[in-house]
Amino acid sequence: MDHLKRRLLKHSLLFSALAALPGGLSAAPEKQTITDIRGRQIDCRLTPQRIYVADASLMFLYASLTGKQLTEKLAAIPAAFRHADELSYQQYSRAFPSLAALPHLAPLAGAQASTETIIDLHPDIIFVTTGTFSAMETGGITALLERAGIQIVVLDMSISPLKNTPRSIAVMGAVLGVPDRAAEMIAFIHLHLALVTSRLAAAPYRPVPVLLERAAGFSAECCYAYGNGNFAEFLACAGGKNIGADYIDGTYGTLNQETIIHTRPEKVIVTGGQWQSYNPGGDWVGLGPGADLTVAEKQLAVLMKRPAFKTLAAVQQRECYAIWHAFYDSPFGFIAVLKFAAWLHPALFADADADAVFRSFYQQFLPVPWQPGYWVSLRPES
Repeated sequence: MDHLKRRLLKHSLLFSALAALPGGLSAAPEKQTITDIRGRQIDCRLTPQRIYVADASLMFLYASLTGKQLTEKLAAIPAAFRHADELSYQQYSRAFPSLAALPHLAPLAGAQASTETIIDLHPDIIFVTTGTFSAMETGGITALLERAGIQIVVLDMSISPLKNTPRSIAVMGAVLGVPDRAAEMIAFIHLHLALVTSRLAAAPYRPVPVLLERAAGFSAECCYAYGNGNFAEFLACAGGKNIGADYIDGTYGTLNQETIIHTRPEKVIVTGGQWQSYNPGGDWVGLGPGADLTVAEKQLAVLMKRPAFKTLAAVQQRECYAIWHAFYDSPFGFIAVLKFAAWLHPALFADADADAVFRSFYQQFLPVPWQPGYWVSLRPES
């Protein structure tokens, strides 16, 4: 800590020296004031030159807004981008080999976080999620970085994704100087969400009871499910009834086997990802860009043989589905809404093609080629 204090003092002395030059700081880059998701007003450079996207989930938003210039201003990337979503990391590394040469940093919210390393990288801006920011404040990291002249911008696409994803896109777009591109993304998302909400509003429907399991098979415990917010918001928007909300007060929680059997869900949806680095022996469903869907389907079938599931009518009728876990904390959440709607109300959304919409989003906004692999079903889909 003494070493860090000396480093901060050096930054302070440098700032004072610049201020003492003829003309003071008049030549400093122009700034703008933006308001982040936490309502914090932040004075940041109009054209930030060095950026650290501190949460892996925010890399997709950053890629959507920067396109082919993805790596030009990145000072580092989060190590979790590689470990938490291996297929996406491979997808981006193929398109941008220089990603591998960037520092891969430990989570700012974790015990391995190195504030000194970040300060040495001289980022102008750090983008973080609300959860990471709360942990940083508790650990005193926020104050240390801000004293070093580093601005922290808080975003959210996880806790309240339907409300905060468009706001987060707009905030990051403003910081990066691409507000028009951000507005185009928001319009694209609203257009396709409106397809779902308008049809459900116009047609009488019954909310379908669904068991929505989080990261199924990642651990032996059964079962970690969604309560309120996050993926549960997507499900409600698509015309589903999340049975976990009756038993779980927060965003996530545990449902025991007896509860699952008692609630009799009509459909089962689980989230999955490529988690080989975290749990190589897990029974998770490997999903993501380029995933082997034949293997994923077999793994989903294995999960449905667990004691809490094998007697369910939904399982016997093969109303079982898996979807990419990272939809919950990315600008792509609207794609999950589209897919949920097609699964829950197939007659009403027979023409809803989530694959085609996602491919179109890729072509318009992302700097990597489209690959399927984001969902799988035990029920044959046309």
